[in-house]
Amino acid sequence: MSEATVNESVTNDRDQVVAEICGYLCTVLGDATESEVEQSGDLRDFPEFDSLGVLEALVWLESTFDLTIPDEELIVDHFDSVAKMADYVIARRG
Repeated sequence: MSEATVNESVTNDRDQVVAEICGYLCTVLGDATESEVEQSGDLRDFPEFDSLGVLEALVWLESTFDLTIPDEELIVDHFDSVAKMADYVIARRG
């Protein structure tokens, strides 16, 4: 597989992961659109993304992407944006 094909595969996979995360977050973040959720630099700006919202999102990430997030990695700054969540998922799946 060429480097370009690998990069395209990772990009497509990342796009899919981002879309799944945005879809989930839109169901829990009230009136937020997928665009607002994806472009948010800090999901904590949404009132629904409080400590319980973060916990629910982490449980959803684990179950949806078949991951186990170790206790030492449970730092809200690692999961406060769609981009960070997607990067985390891809790093753990790859």
